[in-house]
Amino acid sequence: MLESNISTRWQSDEPLDLMTLVLDMVESLAGLEARYEAERELFALERSLAEELEGMAVTQHLLPCLYDGLGFAGDSETFFSVDNCLMNRVLVRREGIPVSLGIMLIYLCHRFGVEAEGICFPGHFLVRMGAEAEGIIIDPFTGQPLSRKEMEQLLRGAQGNLARLAPEHLKAADNSEILARLLNVTKAAFINEQQFGKALACSELLLRLKPDCPFERRDRGFLYQQLDCGQLAADDFEFFIEHCPDDPIADVLKAQMAGLDLSPKILH
Repeated sequence: MLESNISTRWQSDEPLDLMTLVLDMVESLAGLEARYEAERELFALERSLAEELEGMAVTQHLLPCLYDGLGFAGDSETFFSVDNCLMNRVLVRREGIPVSLGIMLIYLCHRFGVEAEGICFPGHFLVRMGAEAEGIIIDPFTGQPLSRKEMEQLLRGAQGNLARLAPEHLKAADNSEILARLLNVTKAAFINEQQFGKALACSELLLRLKPDCPFERRDRGFLYQQLDCGQLAADDFEFFIEHCPDDPIADVLKAQMAGLDLSPKILH
């Protein structure tokens, strides 16, 4: 049933609800009980936030209530942990990284009648609260508004000292772009923890969003290689080489394919 629901929702032409997709992701990677946990935590969080905001102007007080009153914060100590990526763990621990906290913030803004949209800023996910013309840019890792100078510093940290802030850096991302960003970070976290099977599951979900993307096929091939699935790795490497023959890594993949064990393997 989950596979059918994901295929329907993730490949539909209809607008995609971001939190529903994130909960699909949790269920796919961590199981149905993890999804239920996330749903329970979201319900409890909305209730707690409503109590914190009682009698206050939502636009002015939502961030202080969420970050100061309810204790949400960015996790600097274990930044690359899977716990900072899966929404059920983020909600239970009240810690996360910019993209997971940003998704939660966007969801809560919408629930409390505040306009909000995600920005796939280089190296650091951001949230715009309010209409685009007069909205403020929030760092969801800290819950603080960012000045133009601070955004320029973030940009230079990601792209080098010659980078300059431009309007395209602050354009709103659609829900599939935001979900892809979360999945890519989650995949990297699983790889960092050497959970290659879970990383492969992230790659499969990414390919539902971007079917036959050569770069995602290449990355899936590397994961198949780690899991000793040589023939599956070779298929993905060949796909990448066929579609991106001039990419410098194509020659590297050709050399790697020569050393793959192409005997059948079973993934569990």
